[in-house]
Amino acid sequence: MEYIEDKYFITIADHIKAFIDEKEIDIADLAAAANVDRKQIYRLINKENVPKLSTLVRILLAAGLEPSKLFSIKFDFETYMRENNILKAIPKKKKEN
Repeated sequence: MEYIEDKYFITIADHIKAFIDEKEIDIADLAAAANVDRKQIYRLINKENVPKLSTLVRILLAAGLEPSKLFSIKFDFETYMRENNILKAIPKKKKEN
């Protein structure tokens, strides 16, 4: 079985798993509430698969976790960008009339 190696996704999956554990949410109940297969939730929390954004949002909402909270997770994006060779796009200069 392969596991996801992306550090940001691992951080997200750990955050979601901790939230589910803290709230003592049953995975089968969560899957039913989100209208997704429970295998998708297990794959998410076990870091086996990156779900589509729409699936991730459904799971988060059903768990009672605001999706925007995922972007406020403490994470070193500068290092992540460096390690993954991600550059910041530079806006084009507007033509003068």
